Amino acid sequence: MKLSRESFLKKSLTMGSLISLTSLQKELYAFGSEENKKHRANPIAYAESLGYTEPIDQILLTALLAPNSHNSQPWKFQKISESEFYLFGDGDKQLPEIDPKNRQFYHTQGCFLELCHLTADSLMFDTTIKLFPKGKPSGKTFSKFPIAKVSLQPKTKCVHDFLFSGVSERRMNRSVYSGELLTNEELNDIHSFARPFQNQIRWTNDPILLKSILPILTDAFAMETNRYESNELNRKWFRLSKEEMYENRDGLTLEANGLSGLKLWFAKTFFVNLTKEVWHSEDSKRAAIEMFSSQANSAKALVFFISEGKDDETTWIQTGRDFMRYTLSCAVKNIAFHTMNQAVEDYPESRVFTKQLKGILKLKPNEEIQLIARVGRSDYQFDSLRRDLKSFFI
Repeated sequence: MKLSRESFLKKSLTMGSLISLTSLQKELYAFGSEENKKHRANPIAYAESLGYTEPIDQILLTALLAPNSHNSQPWKFQKISESEFYLFGDGDKQLPEIDPKNRQFYHTQGCFLELCHLTADSLMFDTTIKLFPKGKPSGKTFSKFPIAKVSLQPKTKCVHDFLFSGVSERRMNRSVYSGELLTNEELNDIHSFARPFQNQIRWTNDPILLKSILPILTDAFAMETNRYESNELNRKWFRLSKEEMYENRDGLTLEANGLSGLKLWFAKTFFVNLTKEVWHSEDSKRAAIEMFSSQANSAKALVFFISEGKDDETTWIQTGRDFMRYTLSCAVKNIAFHTMNQAVEDYPESRVFTKQLKGILKLKPNEEIQLIARVGRSDYQFDSLRRDLKSFFI
């Protein structure tokens, strides 16, 4: 039987898993360095091991674990004192090819701020977060205008938000999910534990509704993959080899896309190539679309983050804070999640799909879908790398 690129990718990359040999796996695959594992397992203890004894530094190091688009880590910060800092957006980490209005960029800032707040809470500090203390930045002035000023104050009451307990298990899980649909009880449990929210969060596990929405998400991904600008962006942010992963400590990887074991080894050895010719080939694009389709169709529920009224930078930050809370709740409840936002991005080709989804969800004209995530069950784990804390300071 002839093993062509197309047949192999179609039959194996879209599978949830392949049986792997433990010895081979240990030799060939790295799921994060020991340092990276320590960072995620206990970020406060990890900070102390690096000599960061001030709470503000421990908070910043922990907040680097916040979810962010393309693992671009678009944050900069400037300490004002040992109890205050400015958060800046890193203008060099904008993704205009898929995020021309910086909606996702601001979602990421909100995630960071909420994790700062929760980490401070765990260390017996309250936070005061003032958005845009010197005015709103533009895409070209992120280095001059901070997104937020964060101040720490010792707690006066011993009241805690227990979402922080999910930090060690929180990760984006892009693998194929298994099992039955999530129950109403499970979804309500996630929702209740993550409250309070600043915007609306709606979920559905209705098989009929899922059947109408999932093809739209797959079609939107196919559009974005076949769109040269966005596919080229992915190529530039992709880290294929172990050396590239640890040198850059950011970006996209096959491991983070749910590939492991022999499937990962075959893909890296024979089929994935970062040259423009291969990356943009029809075979490669088709394989990526089929893999996404298998991921999407394994969803056990979908979650929609919806705003009403103003659709501006403040709303986007609030959405990010809600999303941070929701993902930590999923981690505590041992539920996997994966954002799928290709259908709600801010360029014309994507907005065609946004209109379809808003119609299906019966949204009002002033309601906007900010984020979409699938949730389900999976034991797959991969810890995306983060850059060194010192590289974020101004």
